Amino acid sequence: MMTIKDLKGQKLGIPVTLPPFDPENDVPDAPDYESPDSWVSLPEYFSSDKQAVDVFWIYPTILSDDNTYLMDIKDPKLRDKAEWTIVEQASIFDGQANIYAPYYRQNNVKINPVMLTTAKPIFDLGQQDLIRAFDYFLKNFNKGERPIILAAHSQGSVRTVELSKAGELLTGDAESLNRLVAAYTIGYSITPDDLEINPLMRISENADDTGCFIVYNTISDEKDKEKEAPTIIPGTYVVNPLNWKTDTTFAPASANLGAAFFKHEHPEKPDRYSNFAAAQVVGNALVITDISNPEELPAKSVTFPKGVYHMYDYAVFYENLRENVRVRITAYMEKNKQ
Repeated sequence: MMTIKDLKGQKLGIPVTLPPFDPENDVPDAPDYESPDSWVSLPEYFSSDKQAVDVFWIYPTILSDDNTYLMDIKDPKLRDKAEWTIVEQASIFDGQANIYAPYYRQNNVKINPVMLTTAKPIFDLGQQDLIRAFDYFLKNFNKGERPIILAAHSQGSVRTVELSKAGELLTGDAESLNRLVAAYTIGYSITPDDLEINPLMRISENADDTGCFIVYNTISDEKDKEKEAPTIIPGTYVVNPLNWKTDTTFAPASANLGAAFFKHEHPEKPDRYSNFAAAQVVGNALVITDISNPEELPAKSVTFPKGVYHMYDYAVFYENLRENVRVRITAYMEKNKQ
């Protein structure tokens, strides 16, 4: 098995390589989850009311410089970026569930394409952080008192899926899995092969299904656009967040309860659009059409070119996701009445 020391001197990264990897200098200190500083703080305008459900949020890739392999959780700029993911994505849970989000040593976006292969020893450092964070969360915050939602995006979803395949994060046994309301692993893929690895994992079949995984990647209807989306794995399941089906049933824009695009200039008042776009499962992707305000979907990264709407997986379906959280929590509580 390859270790972190075996990567010493290698230049890793796609499409641009980072400097030669040095285990002694390129691996920041591990988070101490007994310290509040190792947990993402929430903006003041979020609800502080105690809810009946907990969310464990794993943020997406926020590290993208040209020389750093792993996130140093003490970096103030990266801490701000992690907080922002709660504003624009995990806020679908605000007022519905208690949001717990650990900082972790995630890897640079440039090694995302090889994080499960060549750079896996680097990726695994972040996985170890999350295992420790989740264990601390269970013992000190959740305490077995509330059901749990797992939620993530992009690299966070990769990590959630990989940990779940390994039997971590409530998927190790049926009793633990019974505590899972649902897992929103958006912006990545789950295939039949993944479910064979851990048969306890199951894809959502309808809006009020529980103990299941929700997965999709958003793209335009341009030809071959799916091939340009790095988070789409052939054969993946796709759940349509406008009708919560996994088949190719078309969901019109009228089913879109509202998109929400958060801006740093006015974070407490996102730009909102009802009936923003229609959606349909096509191939291995979620294709959106009839887009009312396409200017809200600019390509901001070479990793996700024009028409690959990865950055907006939550924004386009914001109100549908928020409503679905309510529906699944209600369904879970009904099923588990004492």
